[in-house]
Amino acid sequence: MDDEFVRVYYLYKDLIFRLAFSYTGTISDAEDITQNVFIKLYKNFTKFKDDDYIKNWCLRVAINECKNLNFSYWKRKIFTLNENLDRSTCFIESTNEVLENAIFELRKDERIIIYLHYYEGYKIQEIAKLMKRKPATIQSILNRSRKKLKIKIQGEYEYER
Repeated sequence: MDDEFVRVYYLYKDLIFRLAFSYTGTISDAEDITQNVFIKLYKNFTKFKDDDYIKNWCLRVAINECKNLNFSYWKRKIFTLNENLDRSTCFIESTNEVLENAIFELRKDERIIIYLHYYEGYKIQEIAKLMKRKPATIQSILNRSRKKLKIKIQGEYEYER
């Protein structure tokens, strides 16, 4: 079991970290969430047999952990310092800094949907199931996010001229 768990850990650790980072915006919170997800996976690992099921389960747990973090006493009462980081190594493997900045200006749920759809290749139906929302809602959020990104990116390029 341990060898199989280690294999799954290395297979999905970056995916879970990037999802958590896209939601929280801080490396330390994303690392904590990633750790919590894999602790829960380890405790329940004997129940799972399929890699796709494990991947979806980990994503669902990561989304729930992200949401729970916002309601924690620590997060509500403690002022966090901004972390200096290179977002491209944490979230998006892209050279377009304007796009990266525009994505990080979206709301948390919009960032997660953009990330899952465009960077992980999930379909609307799959994202809806992971986020426990209706597919029409996910589609609306995705369309709204695209419009926001388009306006932001066009504005940045016009500013540079």
